[in-house]
Amino acid sequence: MKIVVTGATGLLGNATAQHLLAQGHDVVAVDRREGEIAPSHPVIVGDLRDLNFCDSFMSGVEAVIHLAAIPNPTDKRQHEVFSNNVVSSFAVFSAAAHAGVRIVAYASSLSAYGFAYSESWSSPKYVPVDEDHPLIYEESYALSKEVNELSAAMWHSRTGINFVGMRFPWTNLPDKTYELAARARNEDSLPPDDRFPKGIVAKVLWCYLDLRDAAAALEAIVKSDFKGADTFNLAAPDTMAAEPTLELMKKFHPTTEIRGDISGNMAPYSSERFINRFGYKPQYLLDRAKLASL
Repeated sequence: MKIVVTGATGLLGNATAQHLLAQGHDVVAVDRREGEIAPSHPVIVGDLRDLNFCDSFMSGVEAVIHLAAIPNPTDKRQHEVFSNNVVSSFAVFSAAAHAGVRIVAYASSLSAYGFAYSESWSSPKYVPVDEDHPLIYEESYALSKEVNELSAAMWHSRTGINFVGMRFPWTNLPDKTYELAARARNEDSLPPDDRFPKGIVAKVLWCYLDLRDAAAALEAIVKSDFKGADTFNLAAPDTMAAEPTLELMKKFHPTTEIRGDISGNMAPYSSERFINRFGYKPQYLLDRAKLASL
């Protein structure tokens, strides 16, 4: 299958491109930075906000996996993240629709719900958080994700092209996830780190996903017979915390209603809809004994 992967030099984009190549797909790798995803397989470099550039690499493409974005709300005035992430996604969606691409899978985020990057402490209304939970954000990164989801729905209504948005959590390889988990358990005694604002792990509800699972899930989407435009949660079934999830929720999010099973270390996000529709569930889980020893 000929598949475009945007953001191919980034963390998730590169992992996805590598996975697709290993599975025998014809990968068109695109990013604004130079690089290569394999020997003699360079990245096409350009600005995804440019519609003509997006049109230039869509010929003969069956699927697009759009992962290019600024990955968090880095600018204080909330302008750069929103303008980049929304305009580039709209251009990619428009070019895909114009070219008659069968399906587009794209990265949304569990941060769209609003808990992760709120300046004031924010808690979910209920857990496990499913796709029906309202979005209660106050920053541009989450806003850009909802706008992109609405853009995808519009392009489907307009052209019939199929779109699947993936609300992913913290997505990385295990060594980085263990590092974050260790920081969360000891952050009061550690020096500040701009990468990890204090309390961020509790704000993301201790959820994670292995890069390899994210890449495999994206492949499952583009290989599927999915019709329509929809958005799905996908996180590992457990958390990166050693403590029981219910205990953590009572401590950090006492106003949240417990509506379902979060016993043991179960994740307080529901991935049930994705697993039931696409048949893939996360395979690469953290070592619980190692988490307890951090």
